Amino acid sequence: MFTSFDYCCRGPQSTYKIMVGRSKNVTGPYVDREGVALEQGGGTQVLAGDKNWFGLGHNSVYTFDKQDYLVFHGYDAADQGRSKLRLEKLSWDAAGWPLVQP
Repeated sequence: MFTSFDYCCRGPQSTYKIMVGRSKNVTGPYVDREGVALEQGGGTQVLAGDKNWFGLGHNSVYTFDKQDYLVFHGYDAADQGRSKLRLEKLSWDAAGWPLVQP
């Protein structure tokens, strides 16, 4: 399950980040890489903001032509913190956890 944590919708002050947890059952519990449940504060970070982009979140995952993508918004530091749609290729490590390498 992909989710967003922290503060959204505050432009440059946004601290949103994209996290993930997984479960053997659709009803949960969902846990991070270390086994900590998401409802207990767990979550494996997939992508977070930096000096160029603030508040990455509101994400979804899609597959086009056999390539997985992470679609999300972020606040563009180079454009006065305006919200913009972003798209990054998504891959998976050997243990099946998602990786984004922008």
